[in-house]
Amino acid sequence: MQLKSKIKVIVWDLDGTIIHFKIDSMGARRITIDILRSHGINKKKLSIKKGIMDNIEAAQELFISRGYNSNQIDEILKEIDSEISKIEYKAALDASVIMGIEDVLKFIKERNLKQAIYTLNKHKHAKISLEKVDLLGYFDVIIGRDNVNNAKPHPDHLLEICKRLQVKPNEIIVIGDTSRDIEGAIRVGAYSIALLTKLAKIEALQKADILIEEREIPTKLRKEIEKLL
Repeated sequence: MQLKSKIKVIVWDLDGTIIHFKIDSMGARRITIDILRSHGINKKKLSIKKGIMDNIEAAQELFISRGYNSNQIDEILKEIDSEISKIEYKAALDASVIMGIEDVLKFIKERNLKQAIYTLNKHKHAKISLEKVDLLGYFDVIIGRDNVNNAKPHPDHLLEICKRLQVKPNEIIVIGDTSRDIEGAIRVGAYSIALLTKLAKIEALQKADILIEEREIPTKLRKEIEKLL
């Protein structure tokens, strides 16, 4: 990608990028599937191997095809969100920092760049996690799934960050460890750096402009960011 403007903001995914977020992901997926099935979704349309958002998106298409109105769908989603929030909260209290990340956060702050969090967690849980690992002070804005109508990879998520920090999408770098992080960056025309951490899947990150392994974070990540400043 050819950068058209000077970078002003670094946008970070949270789970798996800044912190190890020890959420009971399988438990959360099971609860999501159970709720969707209780509302008539055939279990064959859902999979424990898929992420929560993937199962929800598949179910939403079926709800719409069956004539459910937006209020009905919203109530189902609120039911899921309520249960997932309980699991998220427990995980937020047990967060730990990914090795080498704080050195990069300090490096960025010293260069007077703004930093933002771009997460599928709720805003309050992201804040709890960052407070737990003493990193909250590095971030100018946190945008969780509850701060936007359409969360990543939908453009709304990054565009809300850009709006709040008064920058254009081509003035940000998005750093994350999932396809949703990278796809979100691509959709708005932002530069992207993928981190291949312990739970990341390399095949989901191939579209990123740069791919960095976890062991390279303290050195290579700083160098790649510095090249763009």
